Amino acid sequence: MFNLSYLRNKQPFVSLKYKFYVLFVCLFLSPSLWSNENSTPLTINDKKGNWNIQWGYNRSYYTQSDINFRGPGYEYTLKGVDAKDKPESFKADVYLNPSKFEIPQYNLKFSYFFTDRFFLAFGQDHMKYVVTQGQPVKYSGYIDPGVIAKNQMAMSTEAALFTLLFPEHVQEMAGYHGGDQTISLTPDILKYEHTDGLNYLFLDFGWITPLYTSSDGLSGVSLVSTIGGGPVVCRSDVRVLGKGQNNNFHLSGYGVSGYVATRYEFSRTYFLELGGKGGYIDLTDVLTSGGSNRASQNFGFLELVLSGGISI
Repeated sequence: MFNLSYLRNKQPFVSLKYKFYVLFVCLFLSPSLWSNENSTPLTINDKKGNWNIQWGYNRSYYTQSDINFRGPGYEYTLKGVDAKDKPESFKADVYLNPSKFEIPQYNLKFSYFFTDRFFLAFGQDHMKYVVTQGQPVKYSGYIDPGVIAKNQMAMSTEAALFTLLFPEHVQEMAGYHGGDQTISLTPDILKYEHTDGLNYLFLDFGWITPLYTSSDGLSGVSLVSTIGGGPVVCRSDVRVLGKGQNNNFHLSGYGVSGYVATRYEFSRTYFLELGGKGGYIDLTDVLTSGGSNRASQNFGFLELVLSGGISI
């Protein structure tokens, strides 16, 4: 059935990202609109007062995480859970289509240089986080058998098929568990994804260190470094013991990070950047299967980022 409430919830977030995309394309294609004899720096190292706008894509990697699930009749923890990212394969209809640009794992950043070397930056890292299906994990806590029975009345299709084939598997979760038991994360036990996504909204303090500048000052190589943090907004697709939903965007926690990259600048206007960002994310309030049901987790992450940008 066509879901009007889904469109109402998603549209403001997508529209804002679409405007950012159009702004970036216009600026990239028309730098002359923003330059004049008084504001154009003499060399690439004269950056004070400049804005940098950049766009790129990432691959993300995560440490193992203990995930706590809680709600009426249950509270338990899955220990040492593995997860991975979900990069979109290259398709012209996705990567070159402004209406679908939020699908890949992207990075958007705006930077303002208040001196020639130091700047403030803000933006969004759109990562994706998917718990690996089939992995064995230990678990501890309590689950009321009635919760399992209730969830089986509203199971997802993939969970229902697995339960039909292996009806006793999910029943292993009932009761008290001290942490020595092991369970395989099949669809009847858990589906857990932040694929639309794990959105890290950051404010960074940064500095740039010139490594090489051409004799005419029009091109060069620099080292870019930043530290910062900010909130994490998730759109979590979760099934707990077979029951769940694809939730709305939700402020789920926070992150802190550091970033180091090599930047190649040319024509005093454009640049390419290859870098890595490492940090820590603490999700204290993840939406799961509706109502007061929640999850929480924390983990380390590493991003490899390739981006391009413009200086104005």
